[in-house]
Parts: sequence; structure tokens; C-alpha cells
Amino acid sequence: MDDKTTDQKDQLLNTVPGGVAKIALDDTLTILYATDTFFSLIKNVSEKINTKTTLALLRIVYSADIIYVTQQLAAQKIRKDNIINFNFRTLQSNGSFKWVMITGSKTEEVHQSGNKSVPVYSCIAMDVTEHMLKYKKLEQVNNYHRIISELSKELYFEYEIATDTLVFTELFREVFGKDSVISGFRKKLDKTKMIHPDEVPGVIKVYSSMMSGRKQVRFELRLISKEGAPTWYICYASIIFDDNKNPYKVIGKLASINTIKKEAETVTQKPQLDNLTKVCTKDSAESMITEAMSKQEPDALSALLLIEIRNYKGVNEILTSVKGENILTTLAGYFKERFRATDIIGRLGLNEFIVYVKDIRTDRYVYEKADQICKEVENRYSYEHTKNGLSISIGVAFKKEEQMEYSALLANAKTALIMAKKENNNSFEVFYETTNK
Repeated sequence: MDDKTTDQKDQLLNTVPGGVAKIALDDTLTILYATDTFFSLIKNVSEKINTKTTLALLRIVYSADIIYVTQQLAAQKIRKDNIINFNFRTLQSNGSFKWVMITGSKTEEVHQSGNKSVPVYSCIAMDVTEHMLKYKKLEQVNNYHRIISELSKELYFEYEIATDTLVFTELFREVFGKDSVISGFRKKLDKTKMIHPDEVPGVIKVYSSMMSGRKQVRFELRLISKEGAPTWYICYASIIFDDNKNPYKVIGKLASINTIKKEAETVTQKPQLDNLTKVCTKDSAESMITEAMSKQEPDALSALLLIEIRNYKGVNEILTSVKGENILTTLAGYFKERFRATDIIGRLGLNEFIVYVKDIRTDRYVYEKADQICKEVENRYSYEHTKNGLSISIGVAFKKEEQMEYSALLANAKTALIMAKKENNNSFEVFYETTNK
């Protein structure tokens, strides 16, 4: 090829934006040939490039990016398309950085580098500074939100409907000791050990409602941590629709109720605890219930339970002398385990307790709790050899009216308690308001 043809070829190649080069894939990325536009793009403030000699590209790369470049190239060794692609920064005379992207395809040429023959790639360069700055800014924002989510101890998640895959943030692994990516989520939901067995049916019901078109949900559930301890969480979830208005993803978060309660206590009154049972005193419980009722959403459902321990004194004297156990202390501890951290538990009298269960999904939840308490007392303290066996009576009243006051709700619960006490065994009754026609 004569000099004139070579000059014409160089002129043509110099019209390519970013320029063209041949680069040997040796330890320093030797530039065997490059157009003036290529050198103009990649040069940095410290380099005086001689376009007539070979040059090591890594000498031009900003020093902090050299390892980054070698990592990019090492990751591409498994590629089967004989393509390379990497990016780096060069320092400019004004102190700013220019981002350069190199893309190349393998040629049939080889370059002798010491005792090794290395492949040669035909490459083009592009100035991608604007795109990389936007990408890095977005990356910083994502890292910011990730750190904030980790500090808040809230577990964010995404559920891909088509692939049935649930993905949590890495904090999930720390709390539950399990992989943060759960594939085949729906198939595993029935048998999962991470959700408390009592909550699984409710979670399945909520899942089905969202798959049937429900846009948003908020519900409470107990999850089992890696230490085996059940913890109450509030789950918030929303459906995301694609451009064709078809649901394709669910996003949401799990917030620990214990954390929420601790935060709330910093701005609301601190409960006063009963010395014996370590639940709220009468005055403290009634004050907190009144406050909770005043803040309740109009369409929210809550319930008040009055619990009376019957035949307490006789059985307690026996257990105190034999086992050193105080029944009231034991039962108060059981109530705290059975109800949620956000529920209000207090001691009204010698053998009477009160529980305010707020923001529940259905009244059935309260029926099941009351039934569980009755069965627990039946199993623990019902002695066939004496008439003084312990029993428990529970009166339940629901707050369904927005303007209902605490005194009215308490009166309804007392009415239900009177009905429950007509039974000699463990029982609960629910107040139903009757209307005269």
C-alpha cells in the first residue's frame, strides 16, 4: 500500500468519532496503532503522546482505575464472542475526569510481548463522561437508600409475579439467617418455617387477594428470627403495573412492631407498670387505651378484652407454697407473649386484667386469642381432684364506631364478662348490641 493510500485511510479513520486503534491484550494494553482522534480522546494532563511509537494504554488510565480496568478484562475472559469492553477515567488539565469507553473485537493478528503471544483487538473509543456521571449519581442515590433502609432496620422487598421470586435487601440475611432471594415463593408459603404457624393462613389469604387485583395491603404477622424468637412485623405492600396496566411486581417492606413501639414511646407517655405482674397499672392502661382510641382510623377495627381470674386465691396459695409460683405473674407473662407488642395490657384489680387489641384485620382474630387463653388455663390449672380449680372468664367488646368513648367500650366488655361468668368453666363471651323494634 503506497503512502498516498495510507494517508487516505488515516484520514478516513480519523473521521470516526472517538477514533480507532489496535490494542494488544498484554499486561499494559499496548497501543500498536491509533488515529489522532483516538489519542486526542484518551490523553490526559500528564501525557505527551508520541503517535509514532507504541504506547501502554494503562499509563494513561487514572491510577485509581488501573485495578478496575484489569478486573473488567479478567471478568470478560469467559466471553465467547471475542469482544472486549471496558471503561476508565483520565485526568484532565482542569482537574476534572473524562470517562472513556473502549470497545473492540479480536483480530487474527498477534503481538509478541516478551515470551508470550497475545491477541490484538481492533477497537473504537467513545467519550461516555456524561452517561457515567449520571450512572454514578444514580449509584450513589441507590447506596444512600440502601444504607438508610439498613439503618432503619426495615426489610424492603420486591416480588416478581411472573417468576414467583421474592427478593429482600441483604438485611434479611442478617435477621433471619436465610438467603435474601426466595424462588418459588408461593409453593413454599404453605410449608415455611419462617412465618409463625398461626399467621400462615392469613398471609396466604392476603397474597391471594393481591394476585386477584387488590392494589395495597397492610397487615401484621409474626416472623421467626434466626434465633428462633417470634417477632411481630407490619407488612406494607403495593402492586406495580406495567405500561399495559398488567400487574407484574409487588413492592413493600416489613417493619418491626417492637421498633415502632420504641419510637412511639419517645413521643408519647411512658407506661407505668404494676409491681407484681409487670403489665400496665389501671390508670396507665386506661389512659393509653383512651389515647389509642382517639388516634384510631375511622374504618379501623379494635377490641377490648376484660379477663377475670376465678378461684384465684386458693390455687395460688397452693402453687406459691409448692412451686413458688404466683399465678397472676405467670398469666400476665403469658398474655404478653400471646398478644402483640403494640397491644395494651393492664391490671385493673386484684385478679382482673384488660387488653386493648388495636388495628386488627377481622374479629375472628380476637375470638381465636380468647379461645387460646381459655384452653391454656384449662390445660395448666384445671385440677379434677379439687373444686377449687382455676378458671378464667373473658368479656369481649369491639370498637366499630368512630365516636365511641372508652367508658362505653368498657361497659360493653363488662356486660360480656358477666355473661361469660355464668359458665362454671373457662369461657368467653362477645358483646352484641341488641336493637328494639
